Amino acid sequence: MTDTYSGSETAALSPSGARPKKRLHDRWLTFGTFAVLLGSWAAATGTGPWEPIISPLFLPSPALVVQTFLQLWENGFQGKSLGDHIGISLYRFSTAFFFCIVLGVPLGLLMGMNKRVRAIVEPPIQAIRPIPKIALLPLFLIWFGIGNLSKIIVISAPVFPIIAISAMQAVRSVSEKKIQAAQSLGAGRWTVFSRIVLPASLPGIFTGIRVSISIAVTMLVAAELTATSEGIAWMALTAAEFLATNIVIVAVLIMALIGFGLDRLFWFLETRIVHWSGKD
Repeated sequence: MTDTYSGSETAALSPSGARPKKRLHDRWLTFGTFAVLLGSWAAATGTGPWEPIISPLFLPSPALVVQTFLQLWENGFQGKSLGDHIGISLYRFSTAFFFCIVLGVPLGLLMGMNKRVRAIVEPPIQAIRPIPKIALLPLFLIWFGIGNLSKIIVISAPVFPIIAISAMQAVRSVSEKKIQAAQSLGAGRWTVFSRIVLPASLPGIFTGIRVSISIAVTMLVAAELTATSEGIAWMALTAAEFLATNIVIVAVLIMALIGFGLDRLFWFLETRIVHWSGKD
């Protein structure tokens, strides 16, 4: 006896039909995670009829943080608006990150494809990479001044090697058999690069870029440690001197949103550009 299925039943059983339900389920899990974290924060800081477990001096409540953000947005901080502080930090961050991508990715691809270039360029990068860049901050200030240039270089210094080496390793992980098969069919060097090497390397390149985002945010804080009077990280460090933890948390959350937003942007680009990744 042959079993028959209706069209709706077949769609429900098919992987494509189950995929939207899985995505919706995952989104609810993500929402639930953030809801639990926010609820725990609110409960620990006394948002309710009970006394706070943690003093507001050390951890202000979510409501106080929102109120502080609105006050900063309206009145600014240390003579400058919150928008100005966010704007200067975004300028330093985005300029450094754009520079690292524009120069680091092509250099990494070149190192991966050319042994001579790799022999010349990779050793200096690998030798400099372990040096803590925060320790070089005084030298950068002496060499490049106290303006934005030294801060952009501080952010770029640890990010550039990660992006370049990630691109190089992505190229070196491309299957040699695919390249040889294309060459046996008469493909030239440009065709091999554009049709095989670059598409196969893109997932690794995007991974290196996304990993370096958190490092760039960390170095933004280091860049605004000295010789500046503006920026989100500077605002947090200055507020910490006066135990204004509500302002510190507002600044930290803004930096976290910048990093998270940039990570989501590159994730979106990766899903659109490298749509074949993970699909055999």
